Amino acid sequence: MRKNFLGSGLLTAGALLLVYAAFDDITTDNATAFPVEYSFLALCAAWLLVLGIGLVRAQRPMFGWISIAAVAAALWAQRALGPAMVPGWRTEYTVIIAAYVWFWFVAAALIRSGWHPRTAT
Repeated sequence: MRKNFLGSGLLTAGALLLVYAAFDDITTDNATAFPVEYSFLALCAAWLLVLGIGLVRAQRPMFGWISIAAVAAALWAQRALGPAMVPGWRTEYTVIIAAYVWFWFVAAALIRSGWHPRTAT
């Protein structure tokens, strides 16, 4: 993990684009089932959980534990999202948005770390 921050950051950015596309389809389509979209969300959640664990192991515990908590919170909150959503403020919406923004921050930090690795002194 430590030597491949750039690859992990790019993979995370790709996963976040898939998450956006899946949530957009789930919330705006009139279909009654979304097996492909939920499969993408499950795959992306698994990657983000693996990423969080990898960050803890790579001695980036703050990033790792917050990432693990963000995945757990997003899994809890996703139950409120769907085609039958009622407009208005809900805690679940805020949780999903916060987790999404957090992982964009993590992706950017990983990409930056991959392009500008620390030098040992």
